Amino acid sequence: MEDLYKSEVIDPGDMASKLAKQINVESYKNCPAVSIVPHDSGNFRGPVGYLWNKDILKKFADYKLNHKGVVIDWSMMEEIENDGAGGKPQFFTLIGDKKVFADLGREIIAMTADDFARTGRLPCIIANEMDVKKITRRNISNFMFLMEGYGKALKEQNLVNITGETAIMKHSITAFCDLNSDSQLTLVWGATCIGLANKKLLLNPANIKPGMIIVGFKDPGYGCNGGTFFTNLILRKWGPCIDDILEDPEAMEFVKKLAVPSKIYAKTVCRIVGWKENGKIGEPLAKIAGIAHITGGGVWGKFGEILPPGVGAYLYNMPDPPQVLLEAQELSFEFPDLKLSGHSGYGTLHGGCRMLLVTHSFDDANKIIYEAAQDGIEAQIVGETDDSSKLKINSKYLNGGMLEEELKR
Repeated sequence: MEDLYKSEVIDPGDMASKLAKQINVESYKNCPAVSIVPHDSGNFRGPVGYLWNKDILKKFADYKLNHKGVVIDWSMMEEIENDGAGGKPQFFTLIGDKKVFADLGREIIAMTADDFARTGRLPCIIANEMDVKKITRRNISNFMFLMEGYGKALKEQNLVNITGETAIMKHSITAFCDLNSDSQLTLVWGATCIGLANKKLLLNPANIKPGMIIVGFKDPGYGCNGGTFFTNLILRKWGPCIDDILEDPEAMEFVKKLAVPSKIYAKTVCRIVGWKENGKIGEPLAKIAGIAHITGGGVWGKFGEILPPGVGAYLYNMPDPPQVLLEAQELSFEFPDLKLSGHSGYGTLHGGCRMLLVTHSFDDANKIIYEAAQDGIEAQIVGETDDSSKLKINSKYLNGGMLEEELKR
């Protein structure tokens, strides 16, 4: 009798894990701050060791404890955080094109490494976990393109993917577009980022003062936050039958715009802050007082929370939101319960800038814009801080207008 668990779960999982392992190994030399200690055996399973370079290890040892054993001073620390691609993989599943899947890996890097870098920390290592409904002969090419694209993004950002897990979860993983087809690759994907914090380079938003210049890093897509809104909109406008959505050119053109990959800002931010790729520190290329990574909570939440008491801001020159956000807003007007106002567009979504950097001067702002351009990132001055108690935005969504919100302290 055929062992269905082995044929449907174990064997496909092993096949996927071996492919993923090759991407891991190819990334091991991406970051000169860390050395990977290889397995003693040929088995692709098990823990993977790593060592920081000796200069970093010396700095790790440079700390002081008080009489209670509590750290009261330090030079360098290893730090860790985690996040995931949210609901965005569903749109890649619906499109089902292997070339589109090649960009999906950028999302977990943007969500983890960018969040790490926004406080002046250096991301170095990623460990990821992917839960997949099924791996089959019909969808394995999508998985291969996904992993190869992920490997390219890791190299671009000088990141090591030290290890990962690919689990086949036939009865647990689904999506709004799940047709239970062997050709679909349906998954959720999360990651843990490990890196370095140097006390001299950490950003402290308490240093933000009125009269500082704000630079925005543009993002061509919607990021990874707001997927539920887009899913509801798609189902209401073109669904609920998924076959109808797949056969509607207008619907699929909209979905393809939702799969536009996020820009990754971490490498650029770390270079500006003063990090070297080997974990050493140099002089900052520009002075930055604070950075907000605009994810869940949008501009009102993520940017508002870094502004200290007594400091407000006016974002008078935000870029136009990506076309997909404007189209989504226009479509939402057909459904009162889904209507996306301009205010919500800067709350549910990023509104065009997925990172906002508060700088000391116009000179600093221009240096940041120049460095961003070297990495293919569009950046511009979007506003200034002030001494109000409000965050104000000159809306670039449909109907425009001045939006404002009282800052919560």
